[in-house]
Amino acid sequence: MLRRVFTPVAGLARIVVAALALGLAAGPAAAFDPFLDLAVGEAVEVGDTDRAVRLLEDAIAAADDPRVVEDLLRRLAELHAAAGDAAAAAAAWQRLAGALAAAAGDDAPERVPALDRAAAHYRAAGMADAAVDALDEALRVLAVAGLAEAQGAPFVARLEALAEDRAAAAAALARHEERLAETVRMFAVDPEQGYATVRIYYATDRQRSGSTLPNEFYGGERGMLEMGTAEVSIPPRHLPGKIEKPTIWTFDFREDPERHVVLQSVTPDADAAVFAAMRAQVAETGNTEAFVFVHGFNVPFHEAAKRTAQMAYDMNFDGLPILFSWPSRGSILSYIADTAVVNLSGRRLTVFLEEVVARSGAERIHLIAHSMGNRALTDALELYALRHAGEPPAFDQVLFTAPDLDAGLFAAMVETMRPTARRITLYASNRDWALAVSRRLHGDSPRAGQGGDGILHLAEVDSIDMTSIGEDMLAHSYYANNPSALTDILSLFWRDAPPDDRCGMTRARGANGSYWQYTPEMCDSDALLSTLSYLRRGEVATFNEARLFMNRFIIPSTIDPGERSRLEEALVRLFGD
Repeated sequence: MLRRVFTPVAGLARIVVAALALGLAAGPAAAFDPFLDLAVGEAVEVGDTDRAVRLLEDAIAAADDPRVVEDLLRRLAELHAAAGDAAAAAAAWQRLAGALAAAAGDDAPERVPALDRAAAHYRAAGMADAAVDALDEALRVLAVAGLAEAQGAPFVARLEALAEDRAAAAAALARHEERLAETVRMFAVDPEQGYATVRIYYATDRQRSGSTLPNEFYGGERGMLEMGTAEVSIPPRHLPGKIEKPTIWTFDFREDPERHVVLQSVTPDADAAVFAAMRAQVAETGNTEAFVFVHGFNVPFHEAAKRTAQMAYDMNFDGLPILFSWPSRGSILSYIADTAVVNLSGRRLTVFLEEVVARSGAERIHLIAHSMGNRALTDALELYALRHAGEPPAFDQVLFTAPDLDAGLFAAMVETMRPTARRITLYASNRDWALAVSRRLHGDSPRAGQGGDGILHLAEVDSIDMTSIGEDMLAHSYYANNPSALTDILSLFWRDAPPDDRCGMTRARGANGSYWQYTPEMCDSDALLSTLSYLRRGEVATFNEARLFMNRFIIPSTIDPGERSRLEEALVRLFGD
């Protein structure tokens, strides 16, 4: 499914948002003071509205539970409205919208009803510009949730009523139309299904299992190379970098596409048909980019498909997401068995990459390999370089992430591979569980993916120590499990930015020469990943354009000033201004 929305983080299911919009959200939060409402009611009954307001304001100032604050602000807004003070009621609803943003994020659909009520009271108070701002923000939140078309009509009607004599309302309507125009390019939550769907393309030399269930369609045995497409659902409340799945700790026992990332279908097809589908998508979207992901050790097909879709979704990547899946057994105990098949898959990957270059329609092709999958990719690129010596680089960004490969062998192979790529990046970590195990199994010989002071230093390769992201235990996927790492990958895909132009990078000197250390503190918010994906879709070319676009379409006025400053600093660095 190619219908898309202008954000990597979708909102709640349509039925929930509709309920919120009608004021039918869940019941009140836990009370702050069981006698407060009685005291407020008594003050109102004797006509002492000022005292009632003071009681509520004092309680709001003393409360430390966000749910209590939200309930108190609702009561305050209702009190001002009942007293006929529209301006004060509007201000209280606006404060509630801010409190909901602090608790659930600026894009939380829960904010929409509060913004709507604030707008109504602003208008009643004759504060038309403030009403426009509130309605504009409500429409922005709905657009982020992928619900602007389904739920936005009442807000548009209210803006149209104000637009007759307010230029600000007309401008807000124009922004809404521009946001709607962009929705055809990104992943959208289907209002009937309640989740988004990402289509990926794949090639695999796994053998089919004989099962028709998507999660079991391919096993861990060798087969012949074949291609196909797969569809992966992304839940409305997906968090960037995560693959939500059932767990006994949350009493989930089966996959639910409204809560989990689910492999919905696997459809093998003839090579010609799959490449034709790729070219059709390129023609439809106008995007000539692709990335090919090669998974690592201990990864079954269904997990690799979900990871490919998750990366595409989180980066708002509307090019071709392609998976190459080799026959890993998907078991920690099968390390030796996986090493025996991965190099044969590398030969097959070479052929497949040649086909992608020649037949996909993509003009900028990025490659991402992880863990043991780097053995397949290094073999494939070395053979590709030998077959295409003297030709321009076929690939744009090549990312070797946590490569489980002998460090000396990797360094020697890079010399042959280097002409195939525009830029080569090595992501390494000194706290990677799988690499530590691999090093012990290989007689303590250093692995190419190990970081720290001994990280590889190679000419024309950007070596980046990702140790600061932390240990990821058996998941062994820091390259995609951390939103800040995805932000760095997106910066590479979009701008071909060298490390000194990317957020979080500081130069360091190790035992083998200089390298880069990645410190995610300034880059680890979802806001930067979202902002970059918006700006990339807007074809922004300079920092000034980026700042104007960000302030107009992306960042609400309620954002924390420190967060805004960090975003702008990251953009200044990325654009070199």
